[in-house]
Amino acid sequence: MLIKMWSNIHQSYFVVALCVGVIIGTVLALVFHINYFTSPFYLILVALLLLFIYFCPRFAFLGIALVAGMILIFVRVALELHGEAYIRQFWGQIVTITGTVDGDPNSDEKGTSLKVTNLKFGNEKIETRGSIYVSLRFNKEIQRADEITLSGKLTEGFGIYAGYMYKPKVGVIQRPRPGDLILGIRNWFAERIRKMIEEPKVSLGLSYLLGMKSGLSDDLNENLRIVGLTHIVVASGAHLSILVEIARKIFGRLSRFAGLMFSTLFIVFFMAMIGWTPSILRAGLMAILSLIVWYFGRKIAPWRLISIVMAFTLIINPMFVINLGWLLSFTSYTGIMILGPKLTKFFYGEKSPKFLASTVLVTVSATLMTLPITLYYFGTVSLISVVANLLILPTLPLAMGLTFLTGVVMGIPGVELVSGYATTKVLEFHITVVNFFATLKQFLVEIEPYQWWVFGMYLIFLIPVVFGYLKKSLWYNRRHE
Repeated sequence: MLIKMWSNIHQSYFVVALCVGVIIGTVLALVFHINYFTSPFYLILVALLLLFIYFCPRFAFLGIALVAGMILIFVRVALELHGEAYIRQFWGQIVTITGTVDGDPNSDEKGTSLKVTNLKFGNEKIETRGSIYVSLRFNKEIQRADEITLSGKLTEGFGIYAGYMYKPKVGVIQRPRPGDLILGIRNWFAERIRKMIEEPKVSLGLSYLLGMKSGLSDDLNENLRIVGLTHIVVASGAHLSILVEIARKIFGRLSRFAGLMFSTLFIVFFMAMIGWTPSILRAGLMAILSLIVWYFGRKIAPWRLISIVMAFTLIINPMFVINLGWLLSFTSYTGIMILGPKLTKFFYGEKSPKFLASTVLVTVSATLMTLPITLYYFGTVSLISVVANLLILPTLPLAMGLTFLTGVVMGIPGVELVSGYATTKVLEFHITVVNFFATLKQFLVEIEPYQWWVFGMYLIFLIPVVFGYLKKSLWYNRRHE
């Protein structure tokens, strides 16, 4: 139904209104703890409302689509809130929990941390919604999708986590059979690369290419945060777009359909390999929708694409709305796709900027849109992060390509040495840039974290966008007077 509605330009506004309802409803449900939409009746009501606006797509009924989206997400949020309420009753108690490791465990000098979902308490057979954060002593044997049993004290959670366990006793670890084949391929390929490149370069290269961040040292992670380059080690839009563009150019030579199919399969494979994190989920859905639009030769406004993907990810997991990776992923993409073109037009008019100027504008746009969130959570921002980004981002595709090539040619005498050497030098350059800019403390602005006023900056950043739309509307009206 939604696909058919999208084919009509007027009906497409109802799809966007539905998505906006989902987004607004998520915030309202979590802020005001709306947890009483648990009856199946509400889903039937949503279906009836959608049928009504499908057969009566009048602009006067846009509010109905908005309400339908809000009711839909209220039902979804209620399930999460009831799961969290169940988990909260165990705070302060010694409990035994069995659950599934969600995503890659993160190991560093201090130990291993992981997210556990699909929770079962004690001898309970029914799984509970919600997740807990677990800090363990170093354990390399645990991997994504393992079923693990933990015994220890459950304390109050934070952020998206309903509970927290600090160094619990690890019981049975069961690995699903035949196991995660794609994860096995990723780990096998990573080991090939590790044989040719030394630390810390190899960990940085693997974080670029395969999203494996656990090998990064605490010092390098901290320097990346200070310089404002944390996003380069989070496999998301930038990394996926590089790989998809390569796939589309290769297979697009066969046919447009081949470019669509093989690129989509590549996206799904990459997402499964990295893991279904909020940032990679956003990037993958954005890429697939963009490919579909490209295949049919149509255009879609960035704000529509953003609203659709944002609503879809929130339906999957409403708690994404307070997930830092999800927030940074969407705000940076919004900066690039919406604020960036407005700044470009403001400074260059109808002319196209040169490569360096274009890179500066894109970097500034993404940095500005993520700035309030960065300040809120971390309380720091580097005034020269744009310069660091300009040095790193243009060579990021080269670093990814060489890292991949090193894994492919490993075992070929001579070739593996050349590839490994070239990859090492590029990654050394990146680490040198990060470490150098991290020492320039005089350019670091620090405030107290968790200050709500920082979000007022969005009013300033969005002025060029609003001005651009108003100017476009006035121009359109004058032409049609």
